[in-house]
This record gives sequence, structure tokens and C-alpha cells, in this order.
Amino acid sequence: MKKPRIANAIGHIDDDLVAGAAECKKNRNHWLKWGSIAACFAVLLIAGTAILPSLFGGNVTPNGTDGRYKDYNIHASESAIVWPWEYKTVYEKYASVEIDGIEYYGKGRAVSEALVSESIGNYTFVGYDEINDGKKYTAEFEVYKLQNIAQSQFVAVKMEDSYYVFKSSEYSPPSTLGELMETVNLSKVVELSRFSEKEDNPNSNHFVLNNDDYIWEVLTDCKSAVFVEDESWMVGDRDYLSFTITSDSLGAYKAALYVTEDGYLWTNAFDWQYLFNIGEEAAGKIIKYAKEKSIETEYEAYRNSVAGTIVEITEEYILVDDSILCKNPADGITYKVLLNDLRISRYVDYGIVKVGDTVQISYEGEIDETNDNTITSAISASKATISNGDVLIPE
Repeated sequence: MKKPRIANAIGHIDDDLVAGAAECKKNRNHWLKWGSIAACFAVLLIAGTAILPSLFGGNVTPNGTDGRYKDYNIHASESAIVWPWEYKTVYEKYASVEIDGIEYYGKGRAVSEALVSESIGNYTFVGYDEINDGKKYTAEFEVYKLQNIAQSQFVAVKMEDSYYVFKSSEYSPPSTLGELMETVNLSKVVELSRFSEKEDNPNSNHFVLNNDDYIWEVLTDCKSAVFVEDESWMVGDRDYLSFTITSDSLGAYKAALYVTEDGYLWTNAFDWQYLFNIGEEAAGKIIKYAKEKSIETEYEAYRNSVAGTIVEITEEYILVDDSILCKNPADGITYKVLLNDLRISRYVDYGIVKVGDTVQISYEGEIDETNDNTITSAISASKATISNGDVLIPE
């Protein structure tokens, strides 16, 4: 049994960023400042040449901690792993395809069948086994259009029983905001709900918008706003709102959209830096409306996770006890992490995590507190070091 190659690093790189990492090899000058830089880091991680700080907003503890936890820091490792072919998901195996002269790469995120349109046809996909001397594999999958999005930009691919988003790898930015809206019906595929004042971090003020219709009306009136080709542009010390964008149709998970008081609209939801000059008047309307039509909410970090010590492993689940984090160890909770997904079960199968290890488990969805605190949608497991300030907490 071939062992996976593990690149140790601090932090976590999301699946869709890793899936797009191959684009970095083209060394384009237009990569955006955040999302695609993270994808490039994933390439470095796979090569085992980088150590990173946490990029994604720290750790999230589950609801209902009720002050149980003491102050602590978690440093998680093993962020990027090159898995043997048989332990890759289907979208990890076959991450690229050429359709009508356009190369597409997989975003690593599923999309609902309700958002899929008509079939384009069957196409041959290529995959490579990095561990086995780059052995080449091919497979045929059916490709579909997505609703509200031009085929030249995004498509959906049916792999096994799910549809996955694939994006054109060509860098061809729209000349205006209106041109972008013609290829992607933004108001239909993007919801502007959560936002923060300036940077999205625990120290910012966070809000939830009641309705985003007015914002799209304002942006529709800005169709002539020109695309700004400025590789050095950064939001810096500007006053701005930072909207969080998760769009199944775009394969985007918690990307960002900035509206600055001096009239700029910026987003990394398309894997490139898209910057438009919408003008101070339009930006002012958006910012004013958002502040007036929202309610304050709590910070939501990039990825949900639990941390603790593995106390049991079976064929169906692992048990993680978080007593190590608690002021009073007797207040600890044991989480039942189901091994029902290849993305989590492979960590156990290859002995990357085992009984006695301190780990951080990343998951999607919610914890079922009524059923043994069960986590049904775990996606990764990282060995972790827990410290109180600069002092390591003994296991």
C-alpha cells in the first residue's frame, strides 16, 4: 500500500483552492491577492517547501461551549496531502477537461441539480497519479450548462451521483461590469448577505443584510463601470464593506466582495482579481443601504472545526474528546465523527491520525447534539498542537 505524501504546514487550504492550484504553474501576472495566492501555496505545500500561518480566520468552536473553554491556540498541521489514486475523490482524480478549445479546471465543489441546465455532451477527462510516476488516467463524463452562467465561463460535470463546477482557466477579464453581468447573472447566483466593516476578522463588526435587491439595482445602473487592470491595487486603509460570497454555481466558498467608499468594487469570486470603478455615488448608496438594512451578528470563521484528543477509532467513526480545551476537564464533550466520507476516512485508513493524537476536525453542516454530538460531514483531520499562550498544553 503506497503511503500518501504529507506536507506539514500551519493552517488549512480549502479543497476548491487546492483543486485550482495547477493554474499557478502558468505563472500569470493577474492572480488575485487572496484566493489564488492560497491556491499557489497549495502547490508549494504539495512540494513540501512552505510553512504558512493560518490564513482563514482562526479556529471555530461549536455552539454551546458556554464558557467551558480556557484561552488557547491551536496549530494544525498536514494541510495538503497527495493521496494515492485509489484514495482520491472522483473530482480530485479528474480535475481538467478541454471543451470546444477551452480548458476547464474543477473547483472541487458540488452544485445542486436544480442549478444545472441542458447537456453539452460527453467529454474525456484526464487525471494523473502523482505518487505512481504521474501515471495517466482518462474517464468520460457528461458535461452540462449552468443556469444563469455562460458556457464559456463555467460548466457542471456529472461525476458519479453529483454535479461539480468546472471553470474556464483562461484569463479574459470583462472590460466593464456590464460585460461580466452578461456572462454571469450575478443577482441570481450571488447572495449578498453577511458582511463586515473592513476586514472580515473576529475584531470587526459583522452584519447580516435583510435583502440585497437594492444593491443589485444600484450595480445594474453601473454596467458601464470599467474594469481596472491594476495589479498593485489593494484595499489598504480604505473604508469599505466586505461581503462574504458563497455561490454553488460559481464553485466559490466564502470568497470576498469589497465595496469601498472611494468607489471601487473588488471581488475574488472568479479566482482572479476583478476590480471595477463604480464611482463614489454608487458605492455610497450601497454602503448606506447595507448599514441601514442589516442587523449585527457574530463573527463566522472560514471553516467549522472541533479539536481534542482521539479516544476511540472504529470502522464507522472516531471519538474526539475536547476535555483538553476545558477549564474543568469534567466539562469535556466527546464528538462522534462519522467516517462516512472518503475525505475523512482516508486519514484513519492511512494512520495519519490515531488514538491518543490531538487533532482538529474540519466539518460542514451542523453537529447533531441530540445524537451523541455526531458530526456527519467531516472533511479533514489534522494533527494539532494546543498551547496556552506560548506554553504547550500537555496531552
